[in-house]
Amino acid sequence: MLVIPVIDIKDGQCFRIISGLDKQTHYYCGNPVTIAKLFRKENFKALHITDLDGAIYGAMKNYPVIKEITRSVDIPILLGGGIRDFETVKKMVEDLGVYRVVIGTAAMEKKDLIKKILDVYTHSKIAISIDEKLNNVVTDGWVNYANITPLDFAKNMEELGVKRIIYQDVTRVGNLSGPHIARLMELAKNTNLKITSAGGIGNYLHLKQLVDLNIPNIDSVIVGRALYENRFPCQAIWRDIEKTDTSLELPKVK
Repeated sequence: MLVIPVIDIKDGQCFRIISGLDKQTHYYCGNPVTIAKLFRKENFKALHITDLDGAIYGAMKNYPVIKEITRSVDIPILLGGGIRDFETVKKMVEDLGVYRVVIGTAAMEKKDLIKKILDVYTHSKIAISIDEKLNNVVTDGWVNYANITPLDFAKNMEELGVKRIIYQDVTRVGNLSGPHIARLMELAKNTNLKITSAGGIGNYLHLKQLVDLNIPNIDSVIVGRALYENRFPCQAIWRDIEKTDTSLELPKVK
């Protein structure tokens, strides 16, 4: 199970969403680049970045800081939020070297865009974000209902040639209540898609829940708030190390 830390960027700063973009956010750090370097230092193998402003307004708003992150770390970066056209995809992949773009709202509205990305870059460069609220896919920063279930949407994407989805129940995002196991199992058993679970991870036992499912195509998980707030035992070791190595410390939560 690959664990992927997430950096959510709002107004150029590092935030963490709690239960929806229209609800509340937690400020963590003024400089997301500092967080990216810390995650790299702690040997994570990939990084997920979300432009929160882009997700809401439909165009990437935090390009300069995202560019700096891509120049500062040497691990694969998954990037989502406000990617709604092919020119933006091309800029992210070819100019910034982003490993994989994450498409959400545009996948619902622009099937031709998904087909073009698949044709030009193959399935390895794209993941579809499926955000759920009450068994209904939500779009535009989780504020609009698309009137389609996560499973039906996943099947539609699979028919287009998509191979990976990132699934999350947005009511669980940032509240540490655990992943939506039943939905993950439904998606895994009714499609051949590779699935990254996101939202709700609060501790080691939640990660173990996913592993214990023993479903090969649920192969990775995105974790945010639990990492920022040091909720894993291994992080106590990291913090002890930082007492003697102050070159890069975890910013204090405000």
